[in-house]
Amino acid sequence: MDYIQVSLAEAIPEQARDYASDRIGSLDRYAPDRVDFAWVNLTSDKSVIHAHARLDLKWVEVQAYAEGDTVTEVIDLVRERMRRQLVSMQNVLAHN
Repeated sequence: MDYIQVSLAEAIPEQARDYASDRIGSLDRYAPDRVDFAWVNLTSDKSVIHAHARLDLKWVEVQAYAEGDTVTEVIDLVRERMRRQLVSMQNVLAHN
């Protein structure tokens, strides 16, 4: 993956940046084409943590959103949702 931008709200610990970068960065192996850019935004609203992520491929954008109680939980949830989308894209391309 060429570039990953991770934005953290004030309430999110700095360690979340590396975890998000590692987890989302590992998705490129599932992508049907090169991932040009990845963006992850982590915010907090009282006791709920929100993650919004986007991958820009050459010809399409993949997005996912998750919320949960911990930073690792929401990053893992958003990663899994994106992974499923990427795998589904590969299956569609394989059948066309």
